[in-house]
Amino acid sequence: MGTVSDGPPGFREFTHFIIVTYGPFALREGVTAPRRSPPAGSDRTLLLECRLEQLRGALDEARAEADQARIRLAEAAAREAGETQRLGVLQDEVARARAEVAALHRRLEHSEALRAKLQGHLFESDGRDDAHELVRLRREVAAAHERIAASEQTASQLRARVDELVASRETLLTRVVEWQRAVRDGDTEAVDLAEFIGSLRRAVLDLERDNALGERRETALREQLEQATAPSAVPPPPSPVPPPPSAVPPPPSLADDLVAALAAAQNPQDQVELLLRLGRRGGDDAFYAVRPWATAEDPNVRAAAYQSLGRLLERDPARLEPHIRWGIADSNPHVRRRVVLAAAAARGIALRPLLEPLSGDPDPQVRRIVHRILRSTSQDPQRTEAGIVQRAS
Repeated sequence: MGTVSDGPPGFREFTHFIIVTYGPFALREGVTAPRRSPPAGSDRTLLLECRLEQLRGALDEARAEADQARIRLAEAAAREAGETQRLGVLQDEVARARAEVAALHRRLEHSEALRAKLQGHLFESDGRDDAHELVRLRREVAAAHERIAASEQTASQLRARVDELVASRETLLTRVVEWQRAVRDGDTEAVDLAEFIGSLRRAVLDLERDNALGERRETALREQLEQATAPSAVPPPPSPVPPPPSAVPPPPSLADDLVAALAAAQNPQDQVELLLRLGRRGGDDAFYAVRPWATAEDPNVRAAAYQSLGRLLERDPARLEPHIRWGIADSNPHVRRRVVLAAAAARGIALRPLLEPLSGDPDPQVRRIVHRILRSTSQDPQRTEAGIVQRAS
């Protein structure tokens, strides 16, 4: 086939189509060449090559399956190792459990043997041995009760001592703040630095005296504890409680006698009477003896202790105020009434900020006393403490 196109003068374009009847181009164009007889061995070679390709594919598949089998084998080995480890842990736990069971069996056998021995001892012993054993056990129980009582008393005294130290610290800090405020305001005439330093020194001396008395009291309690836990049936001659006046000479001081009697008193009524007598007696030793009883379990004893503290510190409002605050927070209304009356009888103490929170007290008698005291202080600023207490009570 030829094509002629117009172009520049003197030129022509021809296109020729050639029919290819063999070779790769004939296959691409879809033209089949005439069949010729191929060589004899070419078909066999082609079959062998196809077979070889199939074998290679099968080999690759076999290798892939072998790799997967190896992976599964490794996973199975890892699982087997984990199971072996868990089995070892379980075997260890079983061994420990067996050891514990064996120990329990041994303890059970030992307890059974002790039980049999004790039963045999009880059956074989006579009445006299039983009586001696009972007396010994009673002594041990009594000594244990005495140790417990001494420990509780020591703990209450230590708690009271800590409360006193905290109250003293708060009082000192309050006075320091007041002094700094007065100096900041420029009112130097109203500030007596020497008096402030003297009060601080007195407070420090009181704390030192408190520490010394606490150490002596602790020593006495230890001696009592040692004497109480002694194995002998007869108590030792020296006793912390003073014997009757007919047995020994009287003590040199009445306050020491009252303090010793208060430490030895067991009846709450006797404790109340001794606390009131110490309050009337006065003195620093009476204050340090009365103060721990403000935390007693019996409300009557606590009320008597606060009443005695009010009489002992009626001329020292700075030291009395912390005790008043502790007393008006007591859960017993009888104690709160005594504390309110003690605060009203004190001199130089600000009653309104202390007693106004008690205007809504749940106890009607406490409310009545507080209202009367506040009304009397507001109506008569130049009131006397005795008059307020008389009108309130």
